[in-house]
Amino acid sequence: MHLVIDVGNSTVKFGIFDAGKIKKEWSFRTERLFHWNPDRSIVSLPATISSVVPEADAFLKKLFRGSIFVTAKNIKGIKIKFKKKSEIGADRLVDALAVKELYGHPAIVIDFGTATTFDLISKKGEYLGGAIAPGIGLSKEVLHTATAKLPLIEIKPPKNIIGNSTVEAMRSGLVYGYASLVEGMISRFKNKIGRRAKVVATGGYAKLIAKYARGIDIIDIDLTLKGLNIIYREPAAKRRGS
Repeated sequence: MHLVIDVGNSTVKFGIFDAGKIKKEWSFRTERLFHWNPDRSIVSLPATISSVVPEADAFLKKLFRGSIFVTAKNIKGIKIKFKKKSEIGADRLVDALAVKELYGHPAIVIDFGTATTFDLISKKGEYLGGAIAPGIGLSKEVLHTATAKLPLIEIKPPKNIIGNSTVEAMRSGLVYGYASLVEGMISRFKNKIGRRAKVVATGGYAKLIAKYARGIDIIDIDLTLKGLNIIYREPAAKRRGS
């Protein structure tokens, strides 16, 4: 069995794979990670880790000695066409690799996390880069904290695109606004890499936005975990690096 860990800014996701299939998964808020005390059966598993939170790296390295920390320097299986590789979030590369291996290319990967990221894979299977926008949850928080009267709301489908209350207007702006953002970015990116590019969405709000945004072909909530497992299954000599 094999453990994969995806450390995001808001959430840490875990998965246990056996024979290439996910057997168990769970998650919790990232701030809880530093108080996590896993039992011996978890710590003894080989681990492959993707992290965008530097403070978490040292903590996890002590728990899982000999673990694989994915970076732009050691990821195999996808050529990176990006000027400053050290700036790329490991999760974006893992997602791109997973889409390349599982769904083919060219492709557009959309991850609805703390940030909403768009990543492109060329016809040749190369990682090209993409775009980063504020996530829908982050935008909800900013609307509340940066204004005097807007409340902190639950993100859910609006009853109508024309909101007849403040809460409904905010929900319309967030849901339909992000749907329009996604549709526009998909169209612009397809103009660059080809209209036949497959669009794969992942992340916490993928299912919600996919109901309102045209152009998303596949929703795979476990995409990053699957990508980490693909990296682990590569021969040890290929997957380990600096």
